[in-house]
Amino acid sequence: MSYRLIFIFFPFFIFSQTKPIKFFFQCSCDSNFIKDEITYVDFVRDQEKANVTAYIYNDPNGNQGKYSIYFEGNQKFKGIKNELYFESHPKMTNHEIRIGLKNKIELGLLKYIVLTDQINSIKFDILDVEKDTIVSVEEEYDKWKNWIFEISISGNYQKESSRKESNLSGRFEINRYTEKWRIENTFRYNKNTEEFLNQDQSYSSERLYKGLYGKLVRSISDHWSTGIFYGFSEDSYQNINFSNTLYPAIEYSIFPYKDVVRKEMVLEYKIGYKFNKYDQTTIYGKDSESLSIHSAAFKIRFRQKWGDIYSRLSAFSYLNDSSKNRLTFDNYFNIRVYEGLSINLGAEIRFIRDQINLAAGVASVEDVLLQQRSIATDYYNEFRLGLTYTFGSAFNNIINTRL
Repeated sequence: MSYRLIFIFFPFFIFSQTKPIKFFFQCSCDSNFIKDEITYVDFVRDQEKANVTAYIYNDPNGNQGKYSIYFEGNQKFKGIKNELYFESHPKMTNHEIRIGLKNKIELGLLKYIVLTDQINSIKFDILDVEKDTIVSVEEEYDKWKNWIFEISISGNYQKESSRKESNLSGRFEINRYTEKWRIENTFRYNKNTEEFLNQDQSYSSERLYKGLYGKLVRSISDHWSTGIFYGFSEDSYQNINFSNTLYPAIEYSIFPYKDVVRKEMVLEYKIGYKFNKYDQTTIYGKDSESLSIHSAAFKIRFRQKWGDIYSRLSAFSYLNDSSKNRLTFDNYFNIRVYEGLSINLGAEIRFIRDQINLAAGVASVEDVLLQQRSIATDYYNEFRLGLTYTFGSAFNNIINTRL
C-alpha cells in the first residue's frame, strides 16, 4: 500500500503588508500564472532583495520537456538548498505543464515556509494513493517507451503590387531520450519562392532544402559518450543536388553529466565520410566527390544566479586537404553586474576556407540580391550588445493584463 502526503496552505496573512518569504524566480515559463497562483509569498524583481531564489532550466542538450528547479536560500535561509525536477510529456497541454511547474515550485518553497510563522497556516493529510486512485498504473506505464514523435507544417503567402513571396516548410522528428541513449532523427523541408516586378522586367528566386539527419549517442560513463551522426540532404542554395554524411564521434565532459543543466564543459571529436553531388560544376571542376572529414570542438555553458555564459570553439577540415577548413567561435554572455543592471554580449566569428561546393562562374546580380546561391567569402562576423537597467519598487506581485 502506498501513501501520498498532501499539504494544504491557508494564506490567512495575505492582507498583511509583509510576508516572510521574499521570492525571486527565473524561468522560460508562464511567470504571470505562477505569481497569480502562489499568493503566500512576496515576489521581488531583484534577486538581491530575495531570501529565496529559484532557477528553472530546460534540459539544454536533449529532452526539452524536462525541467530542473534549483532553490537557494539567502539571508535568514542562507545555506538551505533544494533541487526538484518536473518532466512533462508530449500529450500535456501548456496549461497542464504550467500547473505541474507551479506544484513543484510550491513543494520547493515548503522547505523554507516551515521555518517561518507560516507553518501555523499549513495543514497536511496523508492520502492512501490506492484508495483515492490519484494515479493509475495504466497512466504510469509508458507504452511509447520514451519515443517522442513531432510533426509540424507551416506556410505563408505575401503579395504586393511589385512583389510576392511564398514559403512552405515542414518538419518530422522521431526522438528518444533515456539515461543511456540519446536518439534523434529529423526530416526537414523548406521551399521559398520570391518574385519581383520592375516595369517590364521580373526577377524570380527559388530556394529548396530537403534533409534527413540524426544521431545515435550512447553514454559510457559520467564523463564519456560516443555516437554516430548521419545526414542526407539537397540544398539549392549550397549547390548541393545530393549529399550524405556518416561519422562517429566521441565526447568527454569535464563535469559529470548530471550537472549539465547548470554547468557544462565538454570536448568532442568527429571523423567520417562525406559525399557531394553538385547541381553545377564547382570552382574546382567537380561534379561530384567523396571526402574524408574531421572536426573538433570545445564547449562551455554556465547557467548560474549571476547570469548565463555560452561559448563554443569548433574547427573543421578535410583530411585530404587541410588548407580547406573552417574555424568558428560562438559566444553569448548575459551577466548581472549589480542589482538591476545586466549586460548582454554576443559574438559569432567564422574564418571560412572550406567552400568547395561553390558553383563555377561569376554570380549574377540576381543571384546576389535574391540570395539564390552561396557566395564566396573568407569570413563571417556578427556582434551583439545590450544593456538593461531596472529600478523602482522591489515587489512584483501584481498581475495586470488589461488592454
